Amino acid sequence: MSYKVSAKRHLAKTVSYRVVSTGIGFAIMWWATGDIRFGAAFGVAELVYKPIQYYIHERIWYRFIRFGLVEDKKPKVKKVQLNEVQTIEVQSEPIIKEPIQVPPTTGKKVLNYSSNR
Repeated sequence: MSYKVSAKRHLAKTVSYRVVSTGIGFAIMWWATGDIRFGAAFGVAELVYKPIQYYIHERIWYRFIRFGLVEDKKPKVKKVQLNEVQTIEVQSEPIIKEPIQVPPTTGKKVLNYSSNR
C-alpha cells in the first residue's frame, strides 16, 4: 500500500525528534559540565535551532533526493461502489504496453456514431 506523505507528518516527526534529542543533549551537557544552567542553555539553544535545520533537511531529502526510493510497479486500483450489493475495482491509470498506432489522415471527413456519449 502506498501513501502520500504530507508536510504535517514531517512537522510531527520534527517535533517528536526534537523533544527526545533536546532531553538527551541537556542531560549530556549537565553531566559533562556538572552545571545545570549550562545544560539548560545548551538545551534551549538546540531546541530553537535544530527543528528548523531538521525540517529543511527532511524536506530536501523528500523532494530532491531519490536515493533509496523503490518504484511501486503495481497499478493503482480504485474501488467503486455501484450499489449496496456490488463493488468493483477499477484501474485508475490504464496500462499501455505498446504505443497506439494512429493511421495517417486521408483528408476525408469521418462521422463517429459511437454509443458512448
